[in-house]
Amino acid sequence: MNVEHLLEELQHMVANDPTILKLPIRVIEGSDYEENGIDAKPNYWLDNSSIEVNNTGQSGYEMSGEVRLIGHQ
Repeated sequence: MNVEHLLEELQHMVANDPTILKLPIRVIEGSDYEENGIDAKPNYWLDNSSIEVNNTGQSGYEMSGEVRLIGHQ
């Protein structure tokens, strides 16, 4: 997924239900549960400092930049 696709998906969701604009964002790591299927994993949330960007060409990102969404408990 890239930023363009993420924005398109979010715009589509908001067009269908504008009330989601005020909802917090939770990060799920594939599943809500540990491998045993019983124990719940901790919740991670995005806040205003949760987005990091490195552009293509920056040190360590010479071949491809990336956008990171960082979850916090």
